[in-house]
Amino acid sequence: MRGLFLTLVYMALLAMGFQASFIFVLAYVWVDIFTPQQIAFSLISSVPVSLILGLCVFVSFFRLPKDAYVKARAVTWITLLFGFWMTLTLFWAAVPGPALGKWDWAFKSVMFSALVPFFLRTRVHIEAMLWTLVISGIAHCIPFGFKVLISGGGYGKPLGLILSNHGLGEGSTLALISVCLVPMCLYLYKHQTLVPYKRAAKVMLGGFIALAVLTSIGTYARTGLIALGLLSALLIMRSKSKFTYLMVVAIGVAIVASIASDQWISRMETIGDDTEGSAMGRVAVWLWTLDYVATHPWGGSFEVYRINVSKMLLADGSTLEVTGKAFHSIYFEVLGETGVPGIICFLLLALLTRNAFARVSKRIAPPGEEWIQDAARYLLFTLYVFMAGGAFVGIGFQSFFYYLVAFGMAMTNLSNRMQAR
Repeated sequence: MRGLFLTLVYMALLAMGFQASFIFVLAYVWVDIFTPQQIAFSLISSVPVSLILGLCVFVSFFRLPKDAYVKARAVTWITLLFGFWMTLTLFWAAVPGPALGKWDWAFKSVMFSALVPFFLRTRVHIEAMLWTLVISGIAHCIPFGFKVLISGGGYGKPLGLILSNHGLGEGSTLALISVCLVPMCLYLYKHQTLVPYKRAAKVMLGGFIALAVLTSIGTYARTGLIALGLLSALLIMRSKSKFTYLMVVAIGVAIVASIASDQWISRMETIGDDTEGSAMGRVAVWLWTLDYVATHPWGGSFEVYRINVSKMLLADGSTLEVTGKAFHSIYFEVLGETGVPGIICFLLLALLTRNAFARVSKRIAPPGEEWIQDAARYLLFTLYVFMAGGAFVGIGFQSFFYYLVAFGMAMTNLSNRMQAR
């Protein structure tokens, strides 16, 4: 039944896409984040769902109406350059087979984001994209969050929709993305217009936020605590309702403190411990990456971490040896795999997106269009949380970041049109 239901949803989205082409984009995002092909047991699991939708988006792109305010910008060209460079690194890949396998999905993540802004032209488009991201992401938090309430969670436990250790099935990744969804939920809580039942929508979004926080805590991932701490600080310091957010955060901390297990507290206490094997293993890989790039400035292409061998002397006098350990950082992942040119492109995309959100949030919007300022502000918070938490998770080529890049460009286009009225 699960496979049949998800197949029907997919077919419905595909049919609606022929009526409004931006729905193809929403459908692709749903497939990318929710991953129905990994959750269903039959039917849709054997269909190349992403490929079909990707082709539909690509063909629809050439049929979009002309709009003077929707055009290629610096972000577009840097994205395309980044995709070209990622492909070029395959010619000197240290581990060619695995490198090609990762390039196959990483290239799609980056290049698809270059098309998205051309489809997002109105408030409805922006809001629909946000709803799609939130619903697709929170779907992974719903079972996880409720299981945390029942069992207390645990490190490495497959309590979500995906039972394997990749994508949103990986604890640290799920912990970070669940926190990133909170600012999006807050924006929709204040400004959403697509759901006609306002009170029901607010109750649902409040539940989404609670489940996202429970999921982040329940993974026992230290990345989640860092992300939650930063988001709390941003909400208190940079939002107009400082007192309200201060009270909410204080209540949240009290609730977490009352339900946190000794195992959770013990794991969080290892943040900053220079003798803890997992954390220091990451540091060892990061140091290896710097040494590798010093002699291979173009990077080693995808999956190059598989060749790393490193020893590190710990503070207690013991020696830690790591072999083939993943980067566990978006920055070292992009640096090690795509070298200096790649990390420059990645950081430029982050900087330009940050500037786009900041610029739109500070512009005086026309009467009745103030929503765009809040949308930019909350997406800026999301970007900050991702960039901070991503320092400890290797998801530099997964699509969530590139959707934020697309939002930055789309909202710049829309803001420019508003200012020209």
